[in-house]
Amino acid sequence: MMSLPALNGLVATVLLFSLLAGVLGLMLDRAARAPGLATAAVAVLVFGLSWGGLLLLGE
Repeated sequence: MMSLPALNGLVATVLLFSLLAGVLGLMLDRAARAPGLATAAVAVLVFGLSWGGLLLLGE
């Protein structure tokens, strides 16, 4: 069984990942209006998602 701090960390990581994925989807939906800003924001969010995934796998 997982300890409480490990479970809290897992839940926090999943919530952060889902929040970033939702924002990424919203930015892609609105990319036609401001393509430069949307491209920059999507690049930052994809980096954040990949960093979060690597952090989760590294634990």
